[in-house]
Amino acid sequence: MTQRHTEACPIAHSLNIIGDRWTLLIVREAFGGISRFSDFHKRTGIAKNLLTDRLALLVQEGVFEKSDIGERGVRYAYHLTESGRALLPVMVALHMWGNENLFGDGEEPVLLVDRTTGEPIQSMAMLTSSGASVLPENIRRRPGPGAPALKTGD
Repeated sequence: MTQRHTEACPIAHSLNIIGDRWTLLIVREAFGGISRFSDFHKRTGIAKNLLTDRLALLVQEGVFEKSDIGERGVRYAYHLTESGRALLPVMVALHMWGNENLFGDGEEPVLLVDRTTGEPIQSMAMLTSSGASVLPENIRRRPGPGAPALKTGD
């Protein structure tokens, strides 16, 4: 059983849903057009029991929607929801980080290109609302509107 994070942290809560290798590979395949259990199994090599668990979690958490396609008995297809499709920048960032930092220029095993034009997808950049580049040392965290009230000692 996966340990559930209960702290008020969007990263911890996101990792509860998509924070393991198999889940990210399932999402990768869904972005590639895969929607059937057997195809996810073949493309990722995940054990069937783990695939069943991961797909159930992704449906439960609203990343995928499950629909009965009714071929030869009960068969399901799994499609990304809007919430699931919102993972595209995460998946592209991981892909590009891997190409740049694990393989290097000229050694990339898979390139991302636009399906229509064949042009390479450019690296992603983080920008402020005014268009300035964001550096890690210039980011700070602060409580948001959903942050729990701070406990004060008596």
